[in-house]
Amino acid sequence: MKKLLTIIACGLLCAAAWAQAPNYDYPYFVNSAEGTIVSGSQVYDIPAFGDWDCDGDQDLMVGVFFNGNIWYYQNTAGAGQPPVFAAHTVVQADGADISVTYG
Repeated sequence: MKKLLTIIACGLLCAAAWAQAPNYDYPYFVNSAEGTIVSGSQVYDIPAFGDWDCDGDQDLMVGVFFNGNIWYYQNTAGAGQPPVFAAHTVVQADGADISVTYG
């Protein structure tokens, strides 16, 4: 039994080590045919796409350099449709804006 638990623990550690985390190293603009999607600072913003609300489409989270906030843009188009992003909301925890420092 101890050997089995050791194998499972090693497997979980390997899976965690191989997991692909979002890359927030290099900032860039997020544009569409209609113009810039991310409004506001637009300087050194770091986007990451994912299905953040589990509705089958790709939403957008943006780390904002000038204040450290994380902005959430919900994709309202639906799965399989070209993305349409709602106005951003600031991601919060316990009612307070999340702010991530740099450096």
